[in-house]
Amino acid sequence: MKISLEWLSDFIDLRERDPQRLADALTEATGEVEELVRLGTLLDHCCVGRVLSLEKHPNADKLSVCRVQTDRGEKNVVCGGTNVRAGMRVCFAHAGATIRWHGKEMMKLEKAKIRGVESEGMICTAEELDLLEQFPRSRDRTVIDLGDGEEGVGQDLRGYLGFTDVVFHIDNHAITHRADLFSHIGIARELVALGLAEWKSGNIKNGSIETPHAASLRPGNNVMFAKKPIPFAFKNDIPSLVPRYASCILAIDSLGETPQWMRRRLEATGWRCVSLPVDITNYVAMETGMPLHAFDADDLRGDVHIRLSKKHERITTLDGVERKLPDGAIVLSDDDGIFDLMGIMGGLRSSTKFSTKHIYLHSAAVDPVCIRRAILATGHRTDAATVYEKGIPRVVVEQGFLSALALMLELLPGANVVSAKESWGDDGDPPAISLPLARASSMLGVEIPEAEAVRILTSLECTVGTGGSTKKTRRKRVQSSEFRQQKMPPSEVRSPNSEVFTVRPPLHRLGDLRGTHDLIEEIGRIYGYNRIPALPPHASAKPPARDFRTGVIRHALKEEGFLELLPLSLVSPDLLTKAGRDPSSAVRIENPLGEELSLLHTSVFPSLCEQIERYPLGSGERRGIFSIGTVFARGKDERREFGFLLAQSDATGWDPKRTPFFQLKQSIDSSLAQAGYAVETARAETVSAFAHPGRTAQVMARTAGDLNRESGGELRPLQSIGLLFEVHPEIARRFELPARTAASLLDLPLLLTIEPGVRTAAALPQFPSISYDVTFPMDQREEAARMLETFRDASDLLERVEIVDLFASSKDAPGNYALTIRFTYRAKDRTLTEEEVRKAHQGILDSVSGRER
Repeated sequence: MKISLEWLSDFIDLRERDPQRLADALTEATGEVEELVRLGTLLDHCCVGRVLSLEKHPNADKLSVCRVQTDRGEKNVVCGGTNVRAGMRVCFAHAGATIRWHGKEMMKLEKAKIRGVESEGMICTAEELDLLEQFPRSRDRTVIDLGDGEEGVGQDLRGYLGFTDVVFHIDNHAITHRADLFSHIGIARELVALGLAEWKSGNIKNGSIETPHAASLRPGNNVMFAKKPIPFAFKNDIPSLVPRYASCILAIDSLGETPQWMRRRLEATGWRCVSLPVDITNYVAMETGMPLHAFDADDLRGDVHIRLSKKHERITTLDGVERKLPDGAIVLSDDDGIFDLMGIMGGLRSSTKFSTKHIYLHSAAVDPVCIRRAILATGHRTDAATVYEKGIPRVVVEQGFLSALALMLELLPGANVVSAKESWGDDGDPPAISLPLARASSMLGVEIPEAEAVRILTSLECTVGTGGSTKKTRRKRVQSSEFRQQKMPPSEVRSPNSEVFTVRPPLHRLGDLRGTHDLIEEIGRIYGYNRIPALPPHASAKPPARDFRTGVIRHALKEEGFLELLPLSLVSPDLLTKAGRDPSSAVRIENPLGEELSLLHTSVFPSLCEQIERYPLGSGERRGIFSIGTVFARGKDERREFGFLLAQSDATGWDPKRTPFFQLKQSIDSSLAQAGYAVETARAETVSAFAHPGRTAQVMARTAGDLNRESGGELRPLQSIGLLFEVHPEIARRFELPARTAASLLDLPLLLTIEPGVRTAAALPQFPSISYDVTFPMDQREEAARMLETFRDASDLLERVEIVDLFASSKDAPGNYALTIRFTYRAKDRTLTEEEVRKAHQGILDSVSGRER
């Protein structure tokens, strides 16, 4: 967005004259000023010259020798311009001026001899002075023609062309929440609030800013609206989306010509002049922030409706492009169809033209969300749409309308109002916002005095009261002719409720001043962020205690080929049902993005199953995944859950060592062992709906220690920490999981309450051991743990009993298996003989007599 400093001077008197300091202040408090452009940067050492005489160059056919009258006397110049003539006024650059040579590289002029003739300057083209926008025909060898005569000869060229302005280029992204700033009045308000300017006398009427043009239309002046209504029925079918509107019809003799002062301002701020009615609406948009539109009223047919478009309706816009409209764009239509895409661009059919005799001028506040959707759907963005999508304040509708109407009555030939004003809606009602001053000081990190807070808020045109009162007698608003920064009387400022103010924002800030936090931000930026002391944070630098056990388990699983899954904690009811979980026990979030992300997960198990379903296993592939997540259940505290899932595509048949259940058990045993835990499994007391009823076990853990009790100490008791199970066949079928997929769910906080074991070095045994391996056939209904416990208590010489192998015993008896158990014997005080070991070993075997081996 471009803001003209000269234009701002219509409303304010600057206290700070340096444009760079103004730009710096706006950047710090309002929005980034990306560039500061001084118009006519190449016009230094340039003036309006007059060609006194013109002769052919003696040594060059395409050059002329001119005698030019300048502000520094008569100068001799060699010129190659094809349109130079005697008596012509030209743009003359003295020696020392910097020009763009042939519209390309920069060059500083010096006195020089050209083909033997001395030249003391240069008669310039528009390309050489960066004036192509003003003189588009002056290219190549066609110099700028200012006409014949004596007017302005010798005058400084910058002053003659009116290029004394400075233009601020403000980043739109920095003020995207401030629709009121997309105008010169909006930036003027900021400069006044920042203490860099004050309002000019006469611009403040009843507490509101008024443009000089709209002043002529105040009640009591001569210009009044006609009593005759507009000549067509106007119907607003969507009042909630167009809450404020104003319009009327003017009769004109012709379109007229855009005055030079308006043309200069529009061009300086990036607008292309089209015609006087269009230029007036663009001028008012830049001045007040209210984009308007002027239609040819004679092109409208029948009733006019403001309505929403239907899909595939079409409009040919002002740029001559036929556009297909989506559902829900706000449009104006008559009996011949849509003639205006409101808030974006007018239609070509209803545009003003040289034959226009009646102008239908309208101003409207429309729903910004509808504008945004229409921009995205049509792919068409305009300057007006950029402002409209921010949410134009309702109060600006009337201000912009009156300003444009006043300019049209002043500038358009024969213009007069021939209809009553069509208007509806109001300017809005400012909410009462509570502002505890102590909270503002706490959030900003600096003590804000009461008087300073009130000064800042009133400079922003807020109404400041005390406590919860809304009575005018208990409020104070600065309504002087200059909005001077007044100090409020103590009775008006001090609140009986510990300095709690009641603040009402001005009508042009209803869109962004909605809560206490907004007011605190306003106080902070006007007070000056650079005035807030830069204090380093005060906190202990001591790092918190870290528990590495979870990390050890994770790394151990990854070493075994497991992949860690990091799913969202949001799931759908369908996923929970599919995984055998009850969706009614899940916590539902209040603002879900959709039904598929509406519940907090009650377990990581559904996400693990879904991952295998999305990325099926290849032939012979084995995939292990795990996840650690916080799970939630209705009426219960959240907790951390450690989930595992192991799937193998060919895990059929009966080979115990190859089943995912057995392999997952081994992985859990080894990974937890590295974290200092001894793990065992036991028959599960309860079976979940998602687990196989006959293949579910409790996972028991305790502190890792000497299981053979060489130290003579007692082992700590086992504690149940979760389940190890094969996935229920029906659940596996739903997720298309391989047969016999195994999973485990562990309660991580419960596991971490168990003290991990610490590995310590032990002395090497003094005497040798003797070992025997015995294979026992087992039935799947038998528990090997009970048999091992029987063996351990059978002899004092038995040091260790452990399973060393597991295999299927017979293909004819599926479900039966064989265990190879190793018995290790050792005495602490002597070397055992073979005979006494055999005797002890035979006694153990006799204790399980009747079992084959």
